[in-house]
Amino acid sequence: MCNTQTLARSADGYIIRCTECSRIQLAFGVVAVTLRPHQFQRLKEYADMEQEYRSEVFPGPGQKCVSLPVNRTLTLCLTLAELQSLTDLLDQAAGLIAVYELLA
Repeated sequence: MCNTQTLARSADGYIIRCTECSRIQLAFGVVAVTLRPHQFQRLKEYADMEQEYRSEVFPGPGQKCVSLPVNRTLTLCLTLAELQSLTDLLDQAAGLIAVYELLA
């Protein structure tokens, strides 16, 4: 990444973006991946859908019950708590991206 701006961060990870090439780096848990803007948007949509529809499912605590495709070769396997943390990070980052686009 070149010249970065922090879009979101928490104890679970962070999301940064290069101001020159617009690539986004997501670090969450033990995974760090660089995404193009459309891949980031797709991941956010998948996470939002899983968050909405998985809320009715009650797996055991700590059970990895959510699979989110990040790109062609990477899928995140998450617990419901991890899904909530990731969704929070993605929401914060998407909000800042929208603000930065308005200011540009």
